[in-house]
Amino acid sequence: MDYRDYIKANREAWNEVVPVHRKARGEKFLKAIKSPEYTALDGVITGKLKEIGFEGKSVAQLCCNNGRECISLRNIGSGPVTGFDISDAAIAEARELNKIAGSDCEFVRTDVLEIGPEYFGRFDIAFITVGALSWLPDLDKFFKVVLNLLKLGGHLLIYEMHPFLYTIPCKDEPDFDPEKPFKIVYSYFRSEPWAENSGIDYVGGTTYKGKTSYSFTQKLSDIINPIIRNGITLVELNEYPHDASDIYAFLEKEQKLPLSFILIGKKN
Repeated sequence: MDYRDYIKANREAWNEVVPVHRKARGEKFLKAIKSPEYTALDGVITGKLKEIGFEGKSVAQLCCNNGRECISLRNIGSGPVTGFDISDAAIAEARELNKIAGSDCEFVRTDVLEIGPEYFGRFDIAFITVGALSWLPDLDKFFKVVLNLLKLGGHLLIYEMHPFLYTIPCKDEPDFDPEKPFKIVYSYFRSEPWAENSGIDYVGGTTYKGKTSYSFTQKLSDIINPIIRNGITLVELNEYPHDASDIYAFLEKEQKLPLSFILIGKKN
């Protein structure tokens, strides 16, 4: 398949699941986001944002979903925030939440691999969080876009699931063994995409006959090398034993595996 076919399919799958996620979050979430102190960002990534001096800085969040993290960035002190996402439904919800929160984020419905030149050189920070990278079929193209978005001296900040997790089944997968939760089932070196049609409701945990979505197994080197090739200087890489995804929390207790990582790069 051409990479555009994967993008098109994923756009349809995300449009389908956004109202499912919204229902699962319920009124409690809508009430919470009205607070000027609301944040969806944990202490680890908030600390890293402070280390790179994010206060008052312009931020682009790529694959922003429903915008809750963009709104969080504004609440904790960033400058202007622009969120980009492939899903029409996610961007529509983000704009609605933006109004509910009384925030001033900008939201753009676009394929992040095709962000236009009108946004180039506008941002101090390119922000990528959990669950974004595995949906992207071309990381070389993606990090070229990131480079273009950043101002000179701007930072790339990634907070993601550790790629090693793709070797271990989630609890809702047929290959999961509750007696052996650390059992490696899938190859770390898998190259073919994952095709799923049981829905992507990671919020409510429901399954349904859905549109086919495609995700990609990426080694850590598959992430780092395109960053370097596109001229972004690698500043820092940290691996953590905590689960930032709320999917693999069952692996946290024994602190045996890297479950998440933070990567910081800079446009020099």
